[in-house]
Amino acid sequence: MQNLIFYALCVGLIISLTAGLTNNLSYSQISSEASSDSGATHTFTSTTSTQSNSASIQRNSLSLSAANLKQPQILKINAPSARLQGEISINGKVVQRLNDSSSKLDLSPYLSVGQQKIEVSAQYSPSTAAVSVEVQGSGNNISQQTSGSGTLNYTLDLDIQ
Repeated sequence: MQNLIFYALCVGLIISLTAGLTNNLSYSQISSEASSDSGATHTFTSTTSTQSNSASIQRNSLSLSAANLKQPQILKINAPSARLQGEISINGKVVQRLNDSSSKLDLSPYLSVGQQKIEVSAQYSPSTAAVSVEVQGSGNNISQQTSGSGTLNYTLDLDIQ
């Protein structure tokens, strides 16, 4: 009886470890600061972050004031030990192709008041590599890291007022 219980526990442990290693491993960090530049306040009003590891989808929401668009809002994608193949699109229009281990894009020229959607879709290899996505500018910093699936699907929903 004890051998049967021990065997069942070992099988359960092996299954759990295998599932954990094959799922997408993710990390997310969001920070913000209010700043003042020549009397004009450049702040965003709120952020939220949700992730679905089973579908390898990462999503952030960010509210910005229109004044933030006067400053660069930089999207950085970095995979130091991998090669990315994919694209960055804004409101459904491809604005940049990904064909290297890193990419940097100023989002400000593409943005206006209203709802905006930035999507990053890419494959990376080796699939065990870590890929980070950052959005920086006007006192905000969103940083997410993923690894383990070979697929990067990231969406940033912006509400610019």
